[in-house]
Formats: sequence, C-alpha cells, structure tokens
Amino acid sequence: MEEAKQRQRGKLFTWCLIANVVDEHEVGQDHHIEHGTKIFSPGTKVYVADYWSSSPLEHGGVLYVIGKARKQWRLVAAYIARDRLTNFRAKQVFDPKALRRMAQDEGQNRVRPGQFVRWWGKDDEARRRVEKEAAYYNQDIYSVRRREWEEARHGMEKL
Repeated sequence: MEEAKQRQRGKLFTWCLIANVVDEHEVGQDHHIEHGTKIFSPGTKVYVADYWSSSPLEHGGVLYVIGKARKQWRLVAAYIARDRLTNFRAKQVFDPKALRRMAQDEGQNRVRPGQFVRWWGKDDEARRRVEKEAAYYNQDIYSVRRREWEEARHGMEKL
C-alpha cells in the first residue's frame, strides 16, 4: 500500500540509463546479418545497470540489462555486448515492473530506489552519472561506426 502511495506522488523512481537493442548486426565468420539478439527483439527498450563487465578493448564491453524478452511478458536480466545496444539516454524510471525487477536484483523485498547499489539511484549525483555514461556510450567508437553504417546503407537505398 505504501508503495502505491509513493508511486502516485511520483516519489518512487530511479534514474537509469536506457538503451535500445540494435536492429541489425553482423555475426559469425561469414558475417551474416541478424536482427536483435537471441534474447531481445530489435528496438527493445532495456534498462542498463550501473554494473558492467570489463572488456580488454574498452570500458563497458558487456553490460547488465533488464528488458522484455522475445515472446514473453516478463522482464528478464541478461549480460549483453555493448555493440548490440544503441540510443543511450538518461531517464527517470517509474514503471512498477521495472522497479520491482531492479529491487529483486538488489535482494530487496520492497522497492527502495534510494538504496540501490547495482542500479543508479534517485539523487542528483545518480542523474549526473547517468547523463555522463549516456554521453560516453553515444560518442564511443561503436556508436560512430553504427551511424556511419546506417548513413551508408540509407544512401545506397536512395540510389
């Protein structure tokens, strides 16, 4: 009951890095094109945690995300390669399903965004960190390559 009252007052939220799963990407030795990932459909909105697994190549090579899986109604957690995500942005998350899943990852039986460790939190410091990460991921080499590839592909379609 208390959770519902806080949600109505707009107090139950957390800042989060939001991204979308890429539509197309090359995989395998024959470089064939796949749509989305094995777990997520193309364009699926995912919530990116403040927790990542390092890659020898660069910061944030593999990210921990929550999103709606293909052909399922529930939110699932997964580790996903950074180059499978695009359109990073900072947003406040009010969605009760997402908040409950985040709390479950934190080991909480009730949603307490102010006590999140793996997820970003709800204070101004968390907002600044999320915005900084969004700017970083949107300017890194994966995003630059993706934009160039999309522009080249759309240029070819117009011919």
